[in-house]
Amino acid sequence: MITPFSHRSHAGEVLARSLSRYAGRHDVTVLGIPNGGVPIAFEVARHLAVPLELCFLEPITSPRGDITLGLLGWPPSQQLHEPVINALGVNDEPLRQATAFAWRRLRQRIHTLRPPAPPPTLHGRIALIVDEGAAQGLLLRDAAGLVRRTGARTLVAAVPVASREGLQLINEEFDEVVCPWQPLPFDTVSSCYSDFRPVTEDEVRSLLLRAWGDWGRADLEGSSAS
Repeated sequence: MITPFSHRSHAGEVLARSLSRYAGRHDVTVLGIPNGGVPIAFEVARHLAVPLELCFLEPITSPRGDITLGLLGWPPSQQLHEPVINALGVNDEPLRQATAFAWRRLRQRIHTLRPPAPPPTLHGRIALIVDEGAAQGLLLRDAAGLVRRTGARTLVAAVPVASREGLQLINEEFDEVVCPWQPLPFDTVSSCYSDFRPVTEDEVRSLLLRAWGDWGRADLEGSSAS
């Protein structure tokens, strides 16, 4: 199979060209999914000259840790899987404890990857959610549900590469899906990159700081920390 992308930064440049209609808009925020989606999101935000932020997802798990009861998101949002909770008969106190434990895990991830700053406000904005690819689309689907709850006006999934199945799934959740490379047959996301080395925590923090320093966080400051 042809390898269309040299590395994640190259993929971000290609993806940015497909998103050029959003360049310079004051109502657009790019959300990169850590860790691998962040270098791509950085290039998208840089080429469009719009703010960059991170998009976190954290599962709320059952007391035994084997069943997902819901999801926490950041920018701050929460989604409970009510049918699962009811079927398991999870009472209020165990659910509260499981949720609190998930928030602690999520805050630790935020503290590790993101420089201290208030969370962004997405209400009324266009959110471009960026990841390195969509093989099944499950992560992006879950991200859409959480980001929608922040009050974002429009959700756009932006990935350099995806499978047909992945695109079908995320098409159901997003207002728009942008994906410049849709190979048939689809192998893996990693096979579409010549260099797919892991992205480190230091790289994520460095890219976010560069984005905030070079083109700022205008119109993003929220009123409360996570």
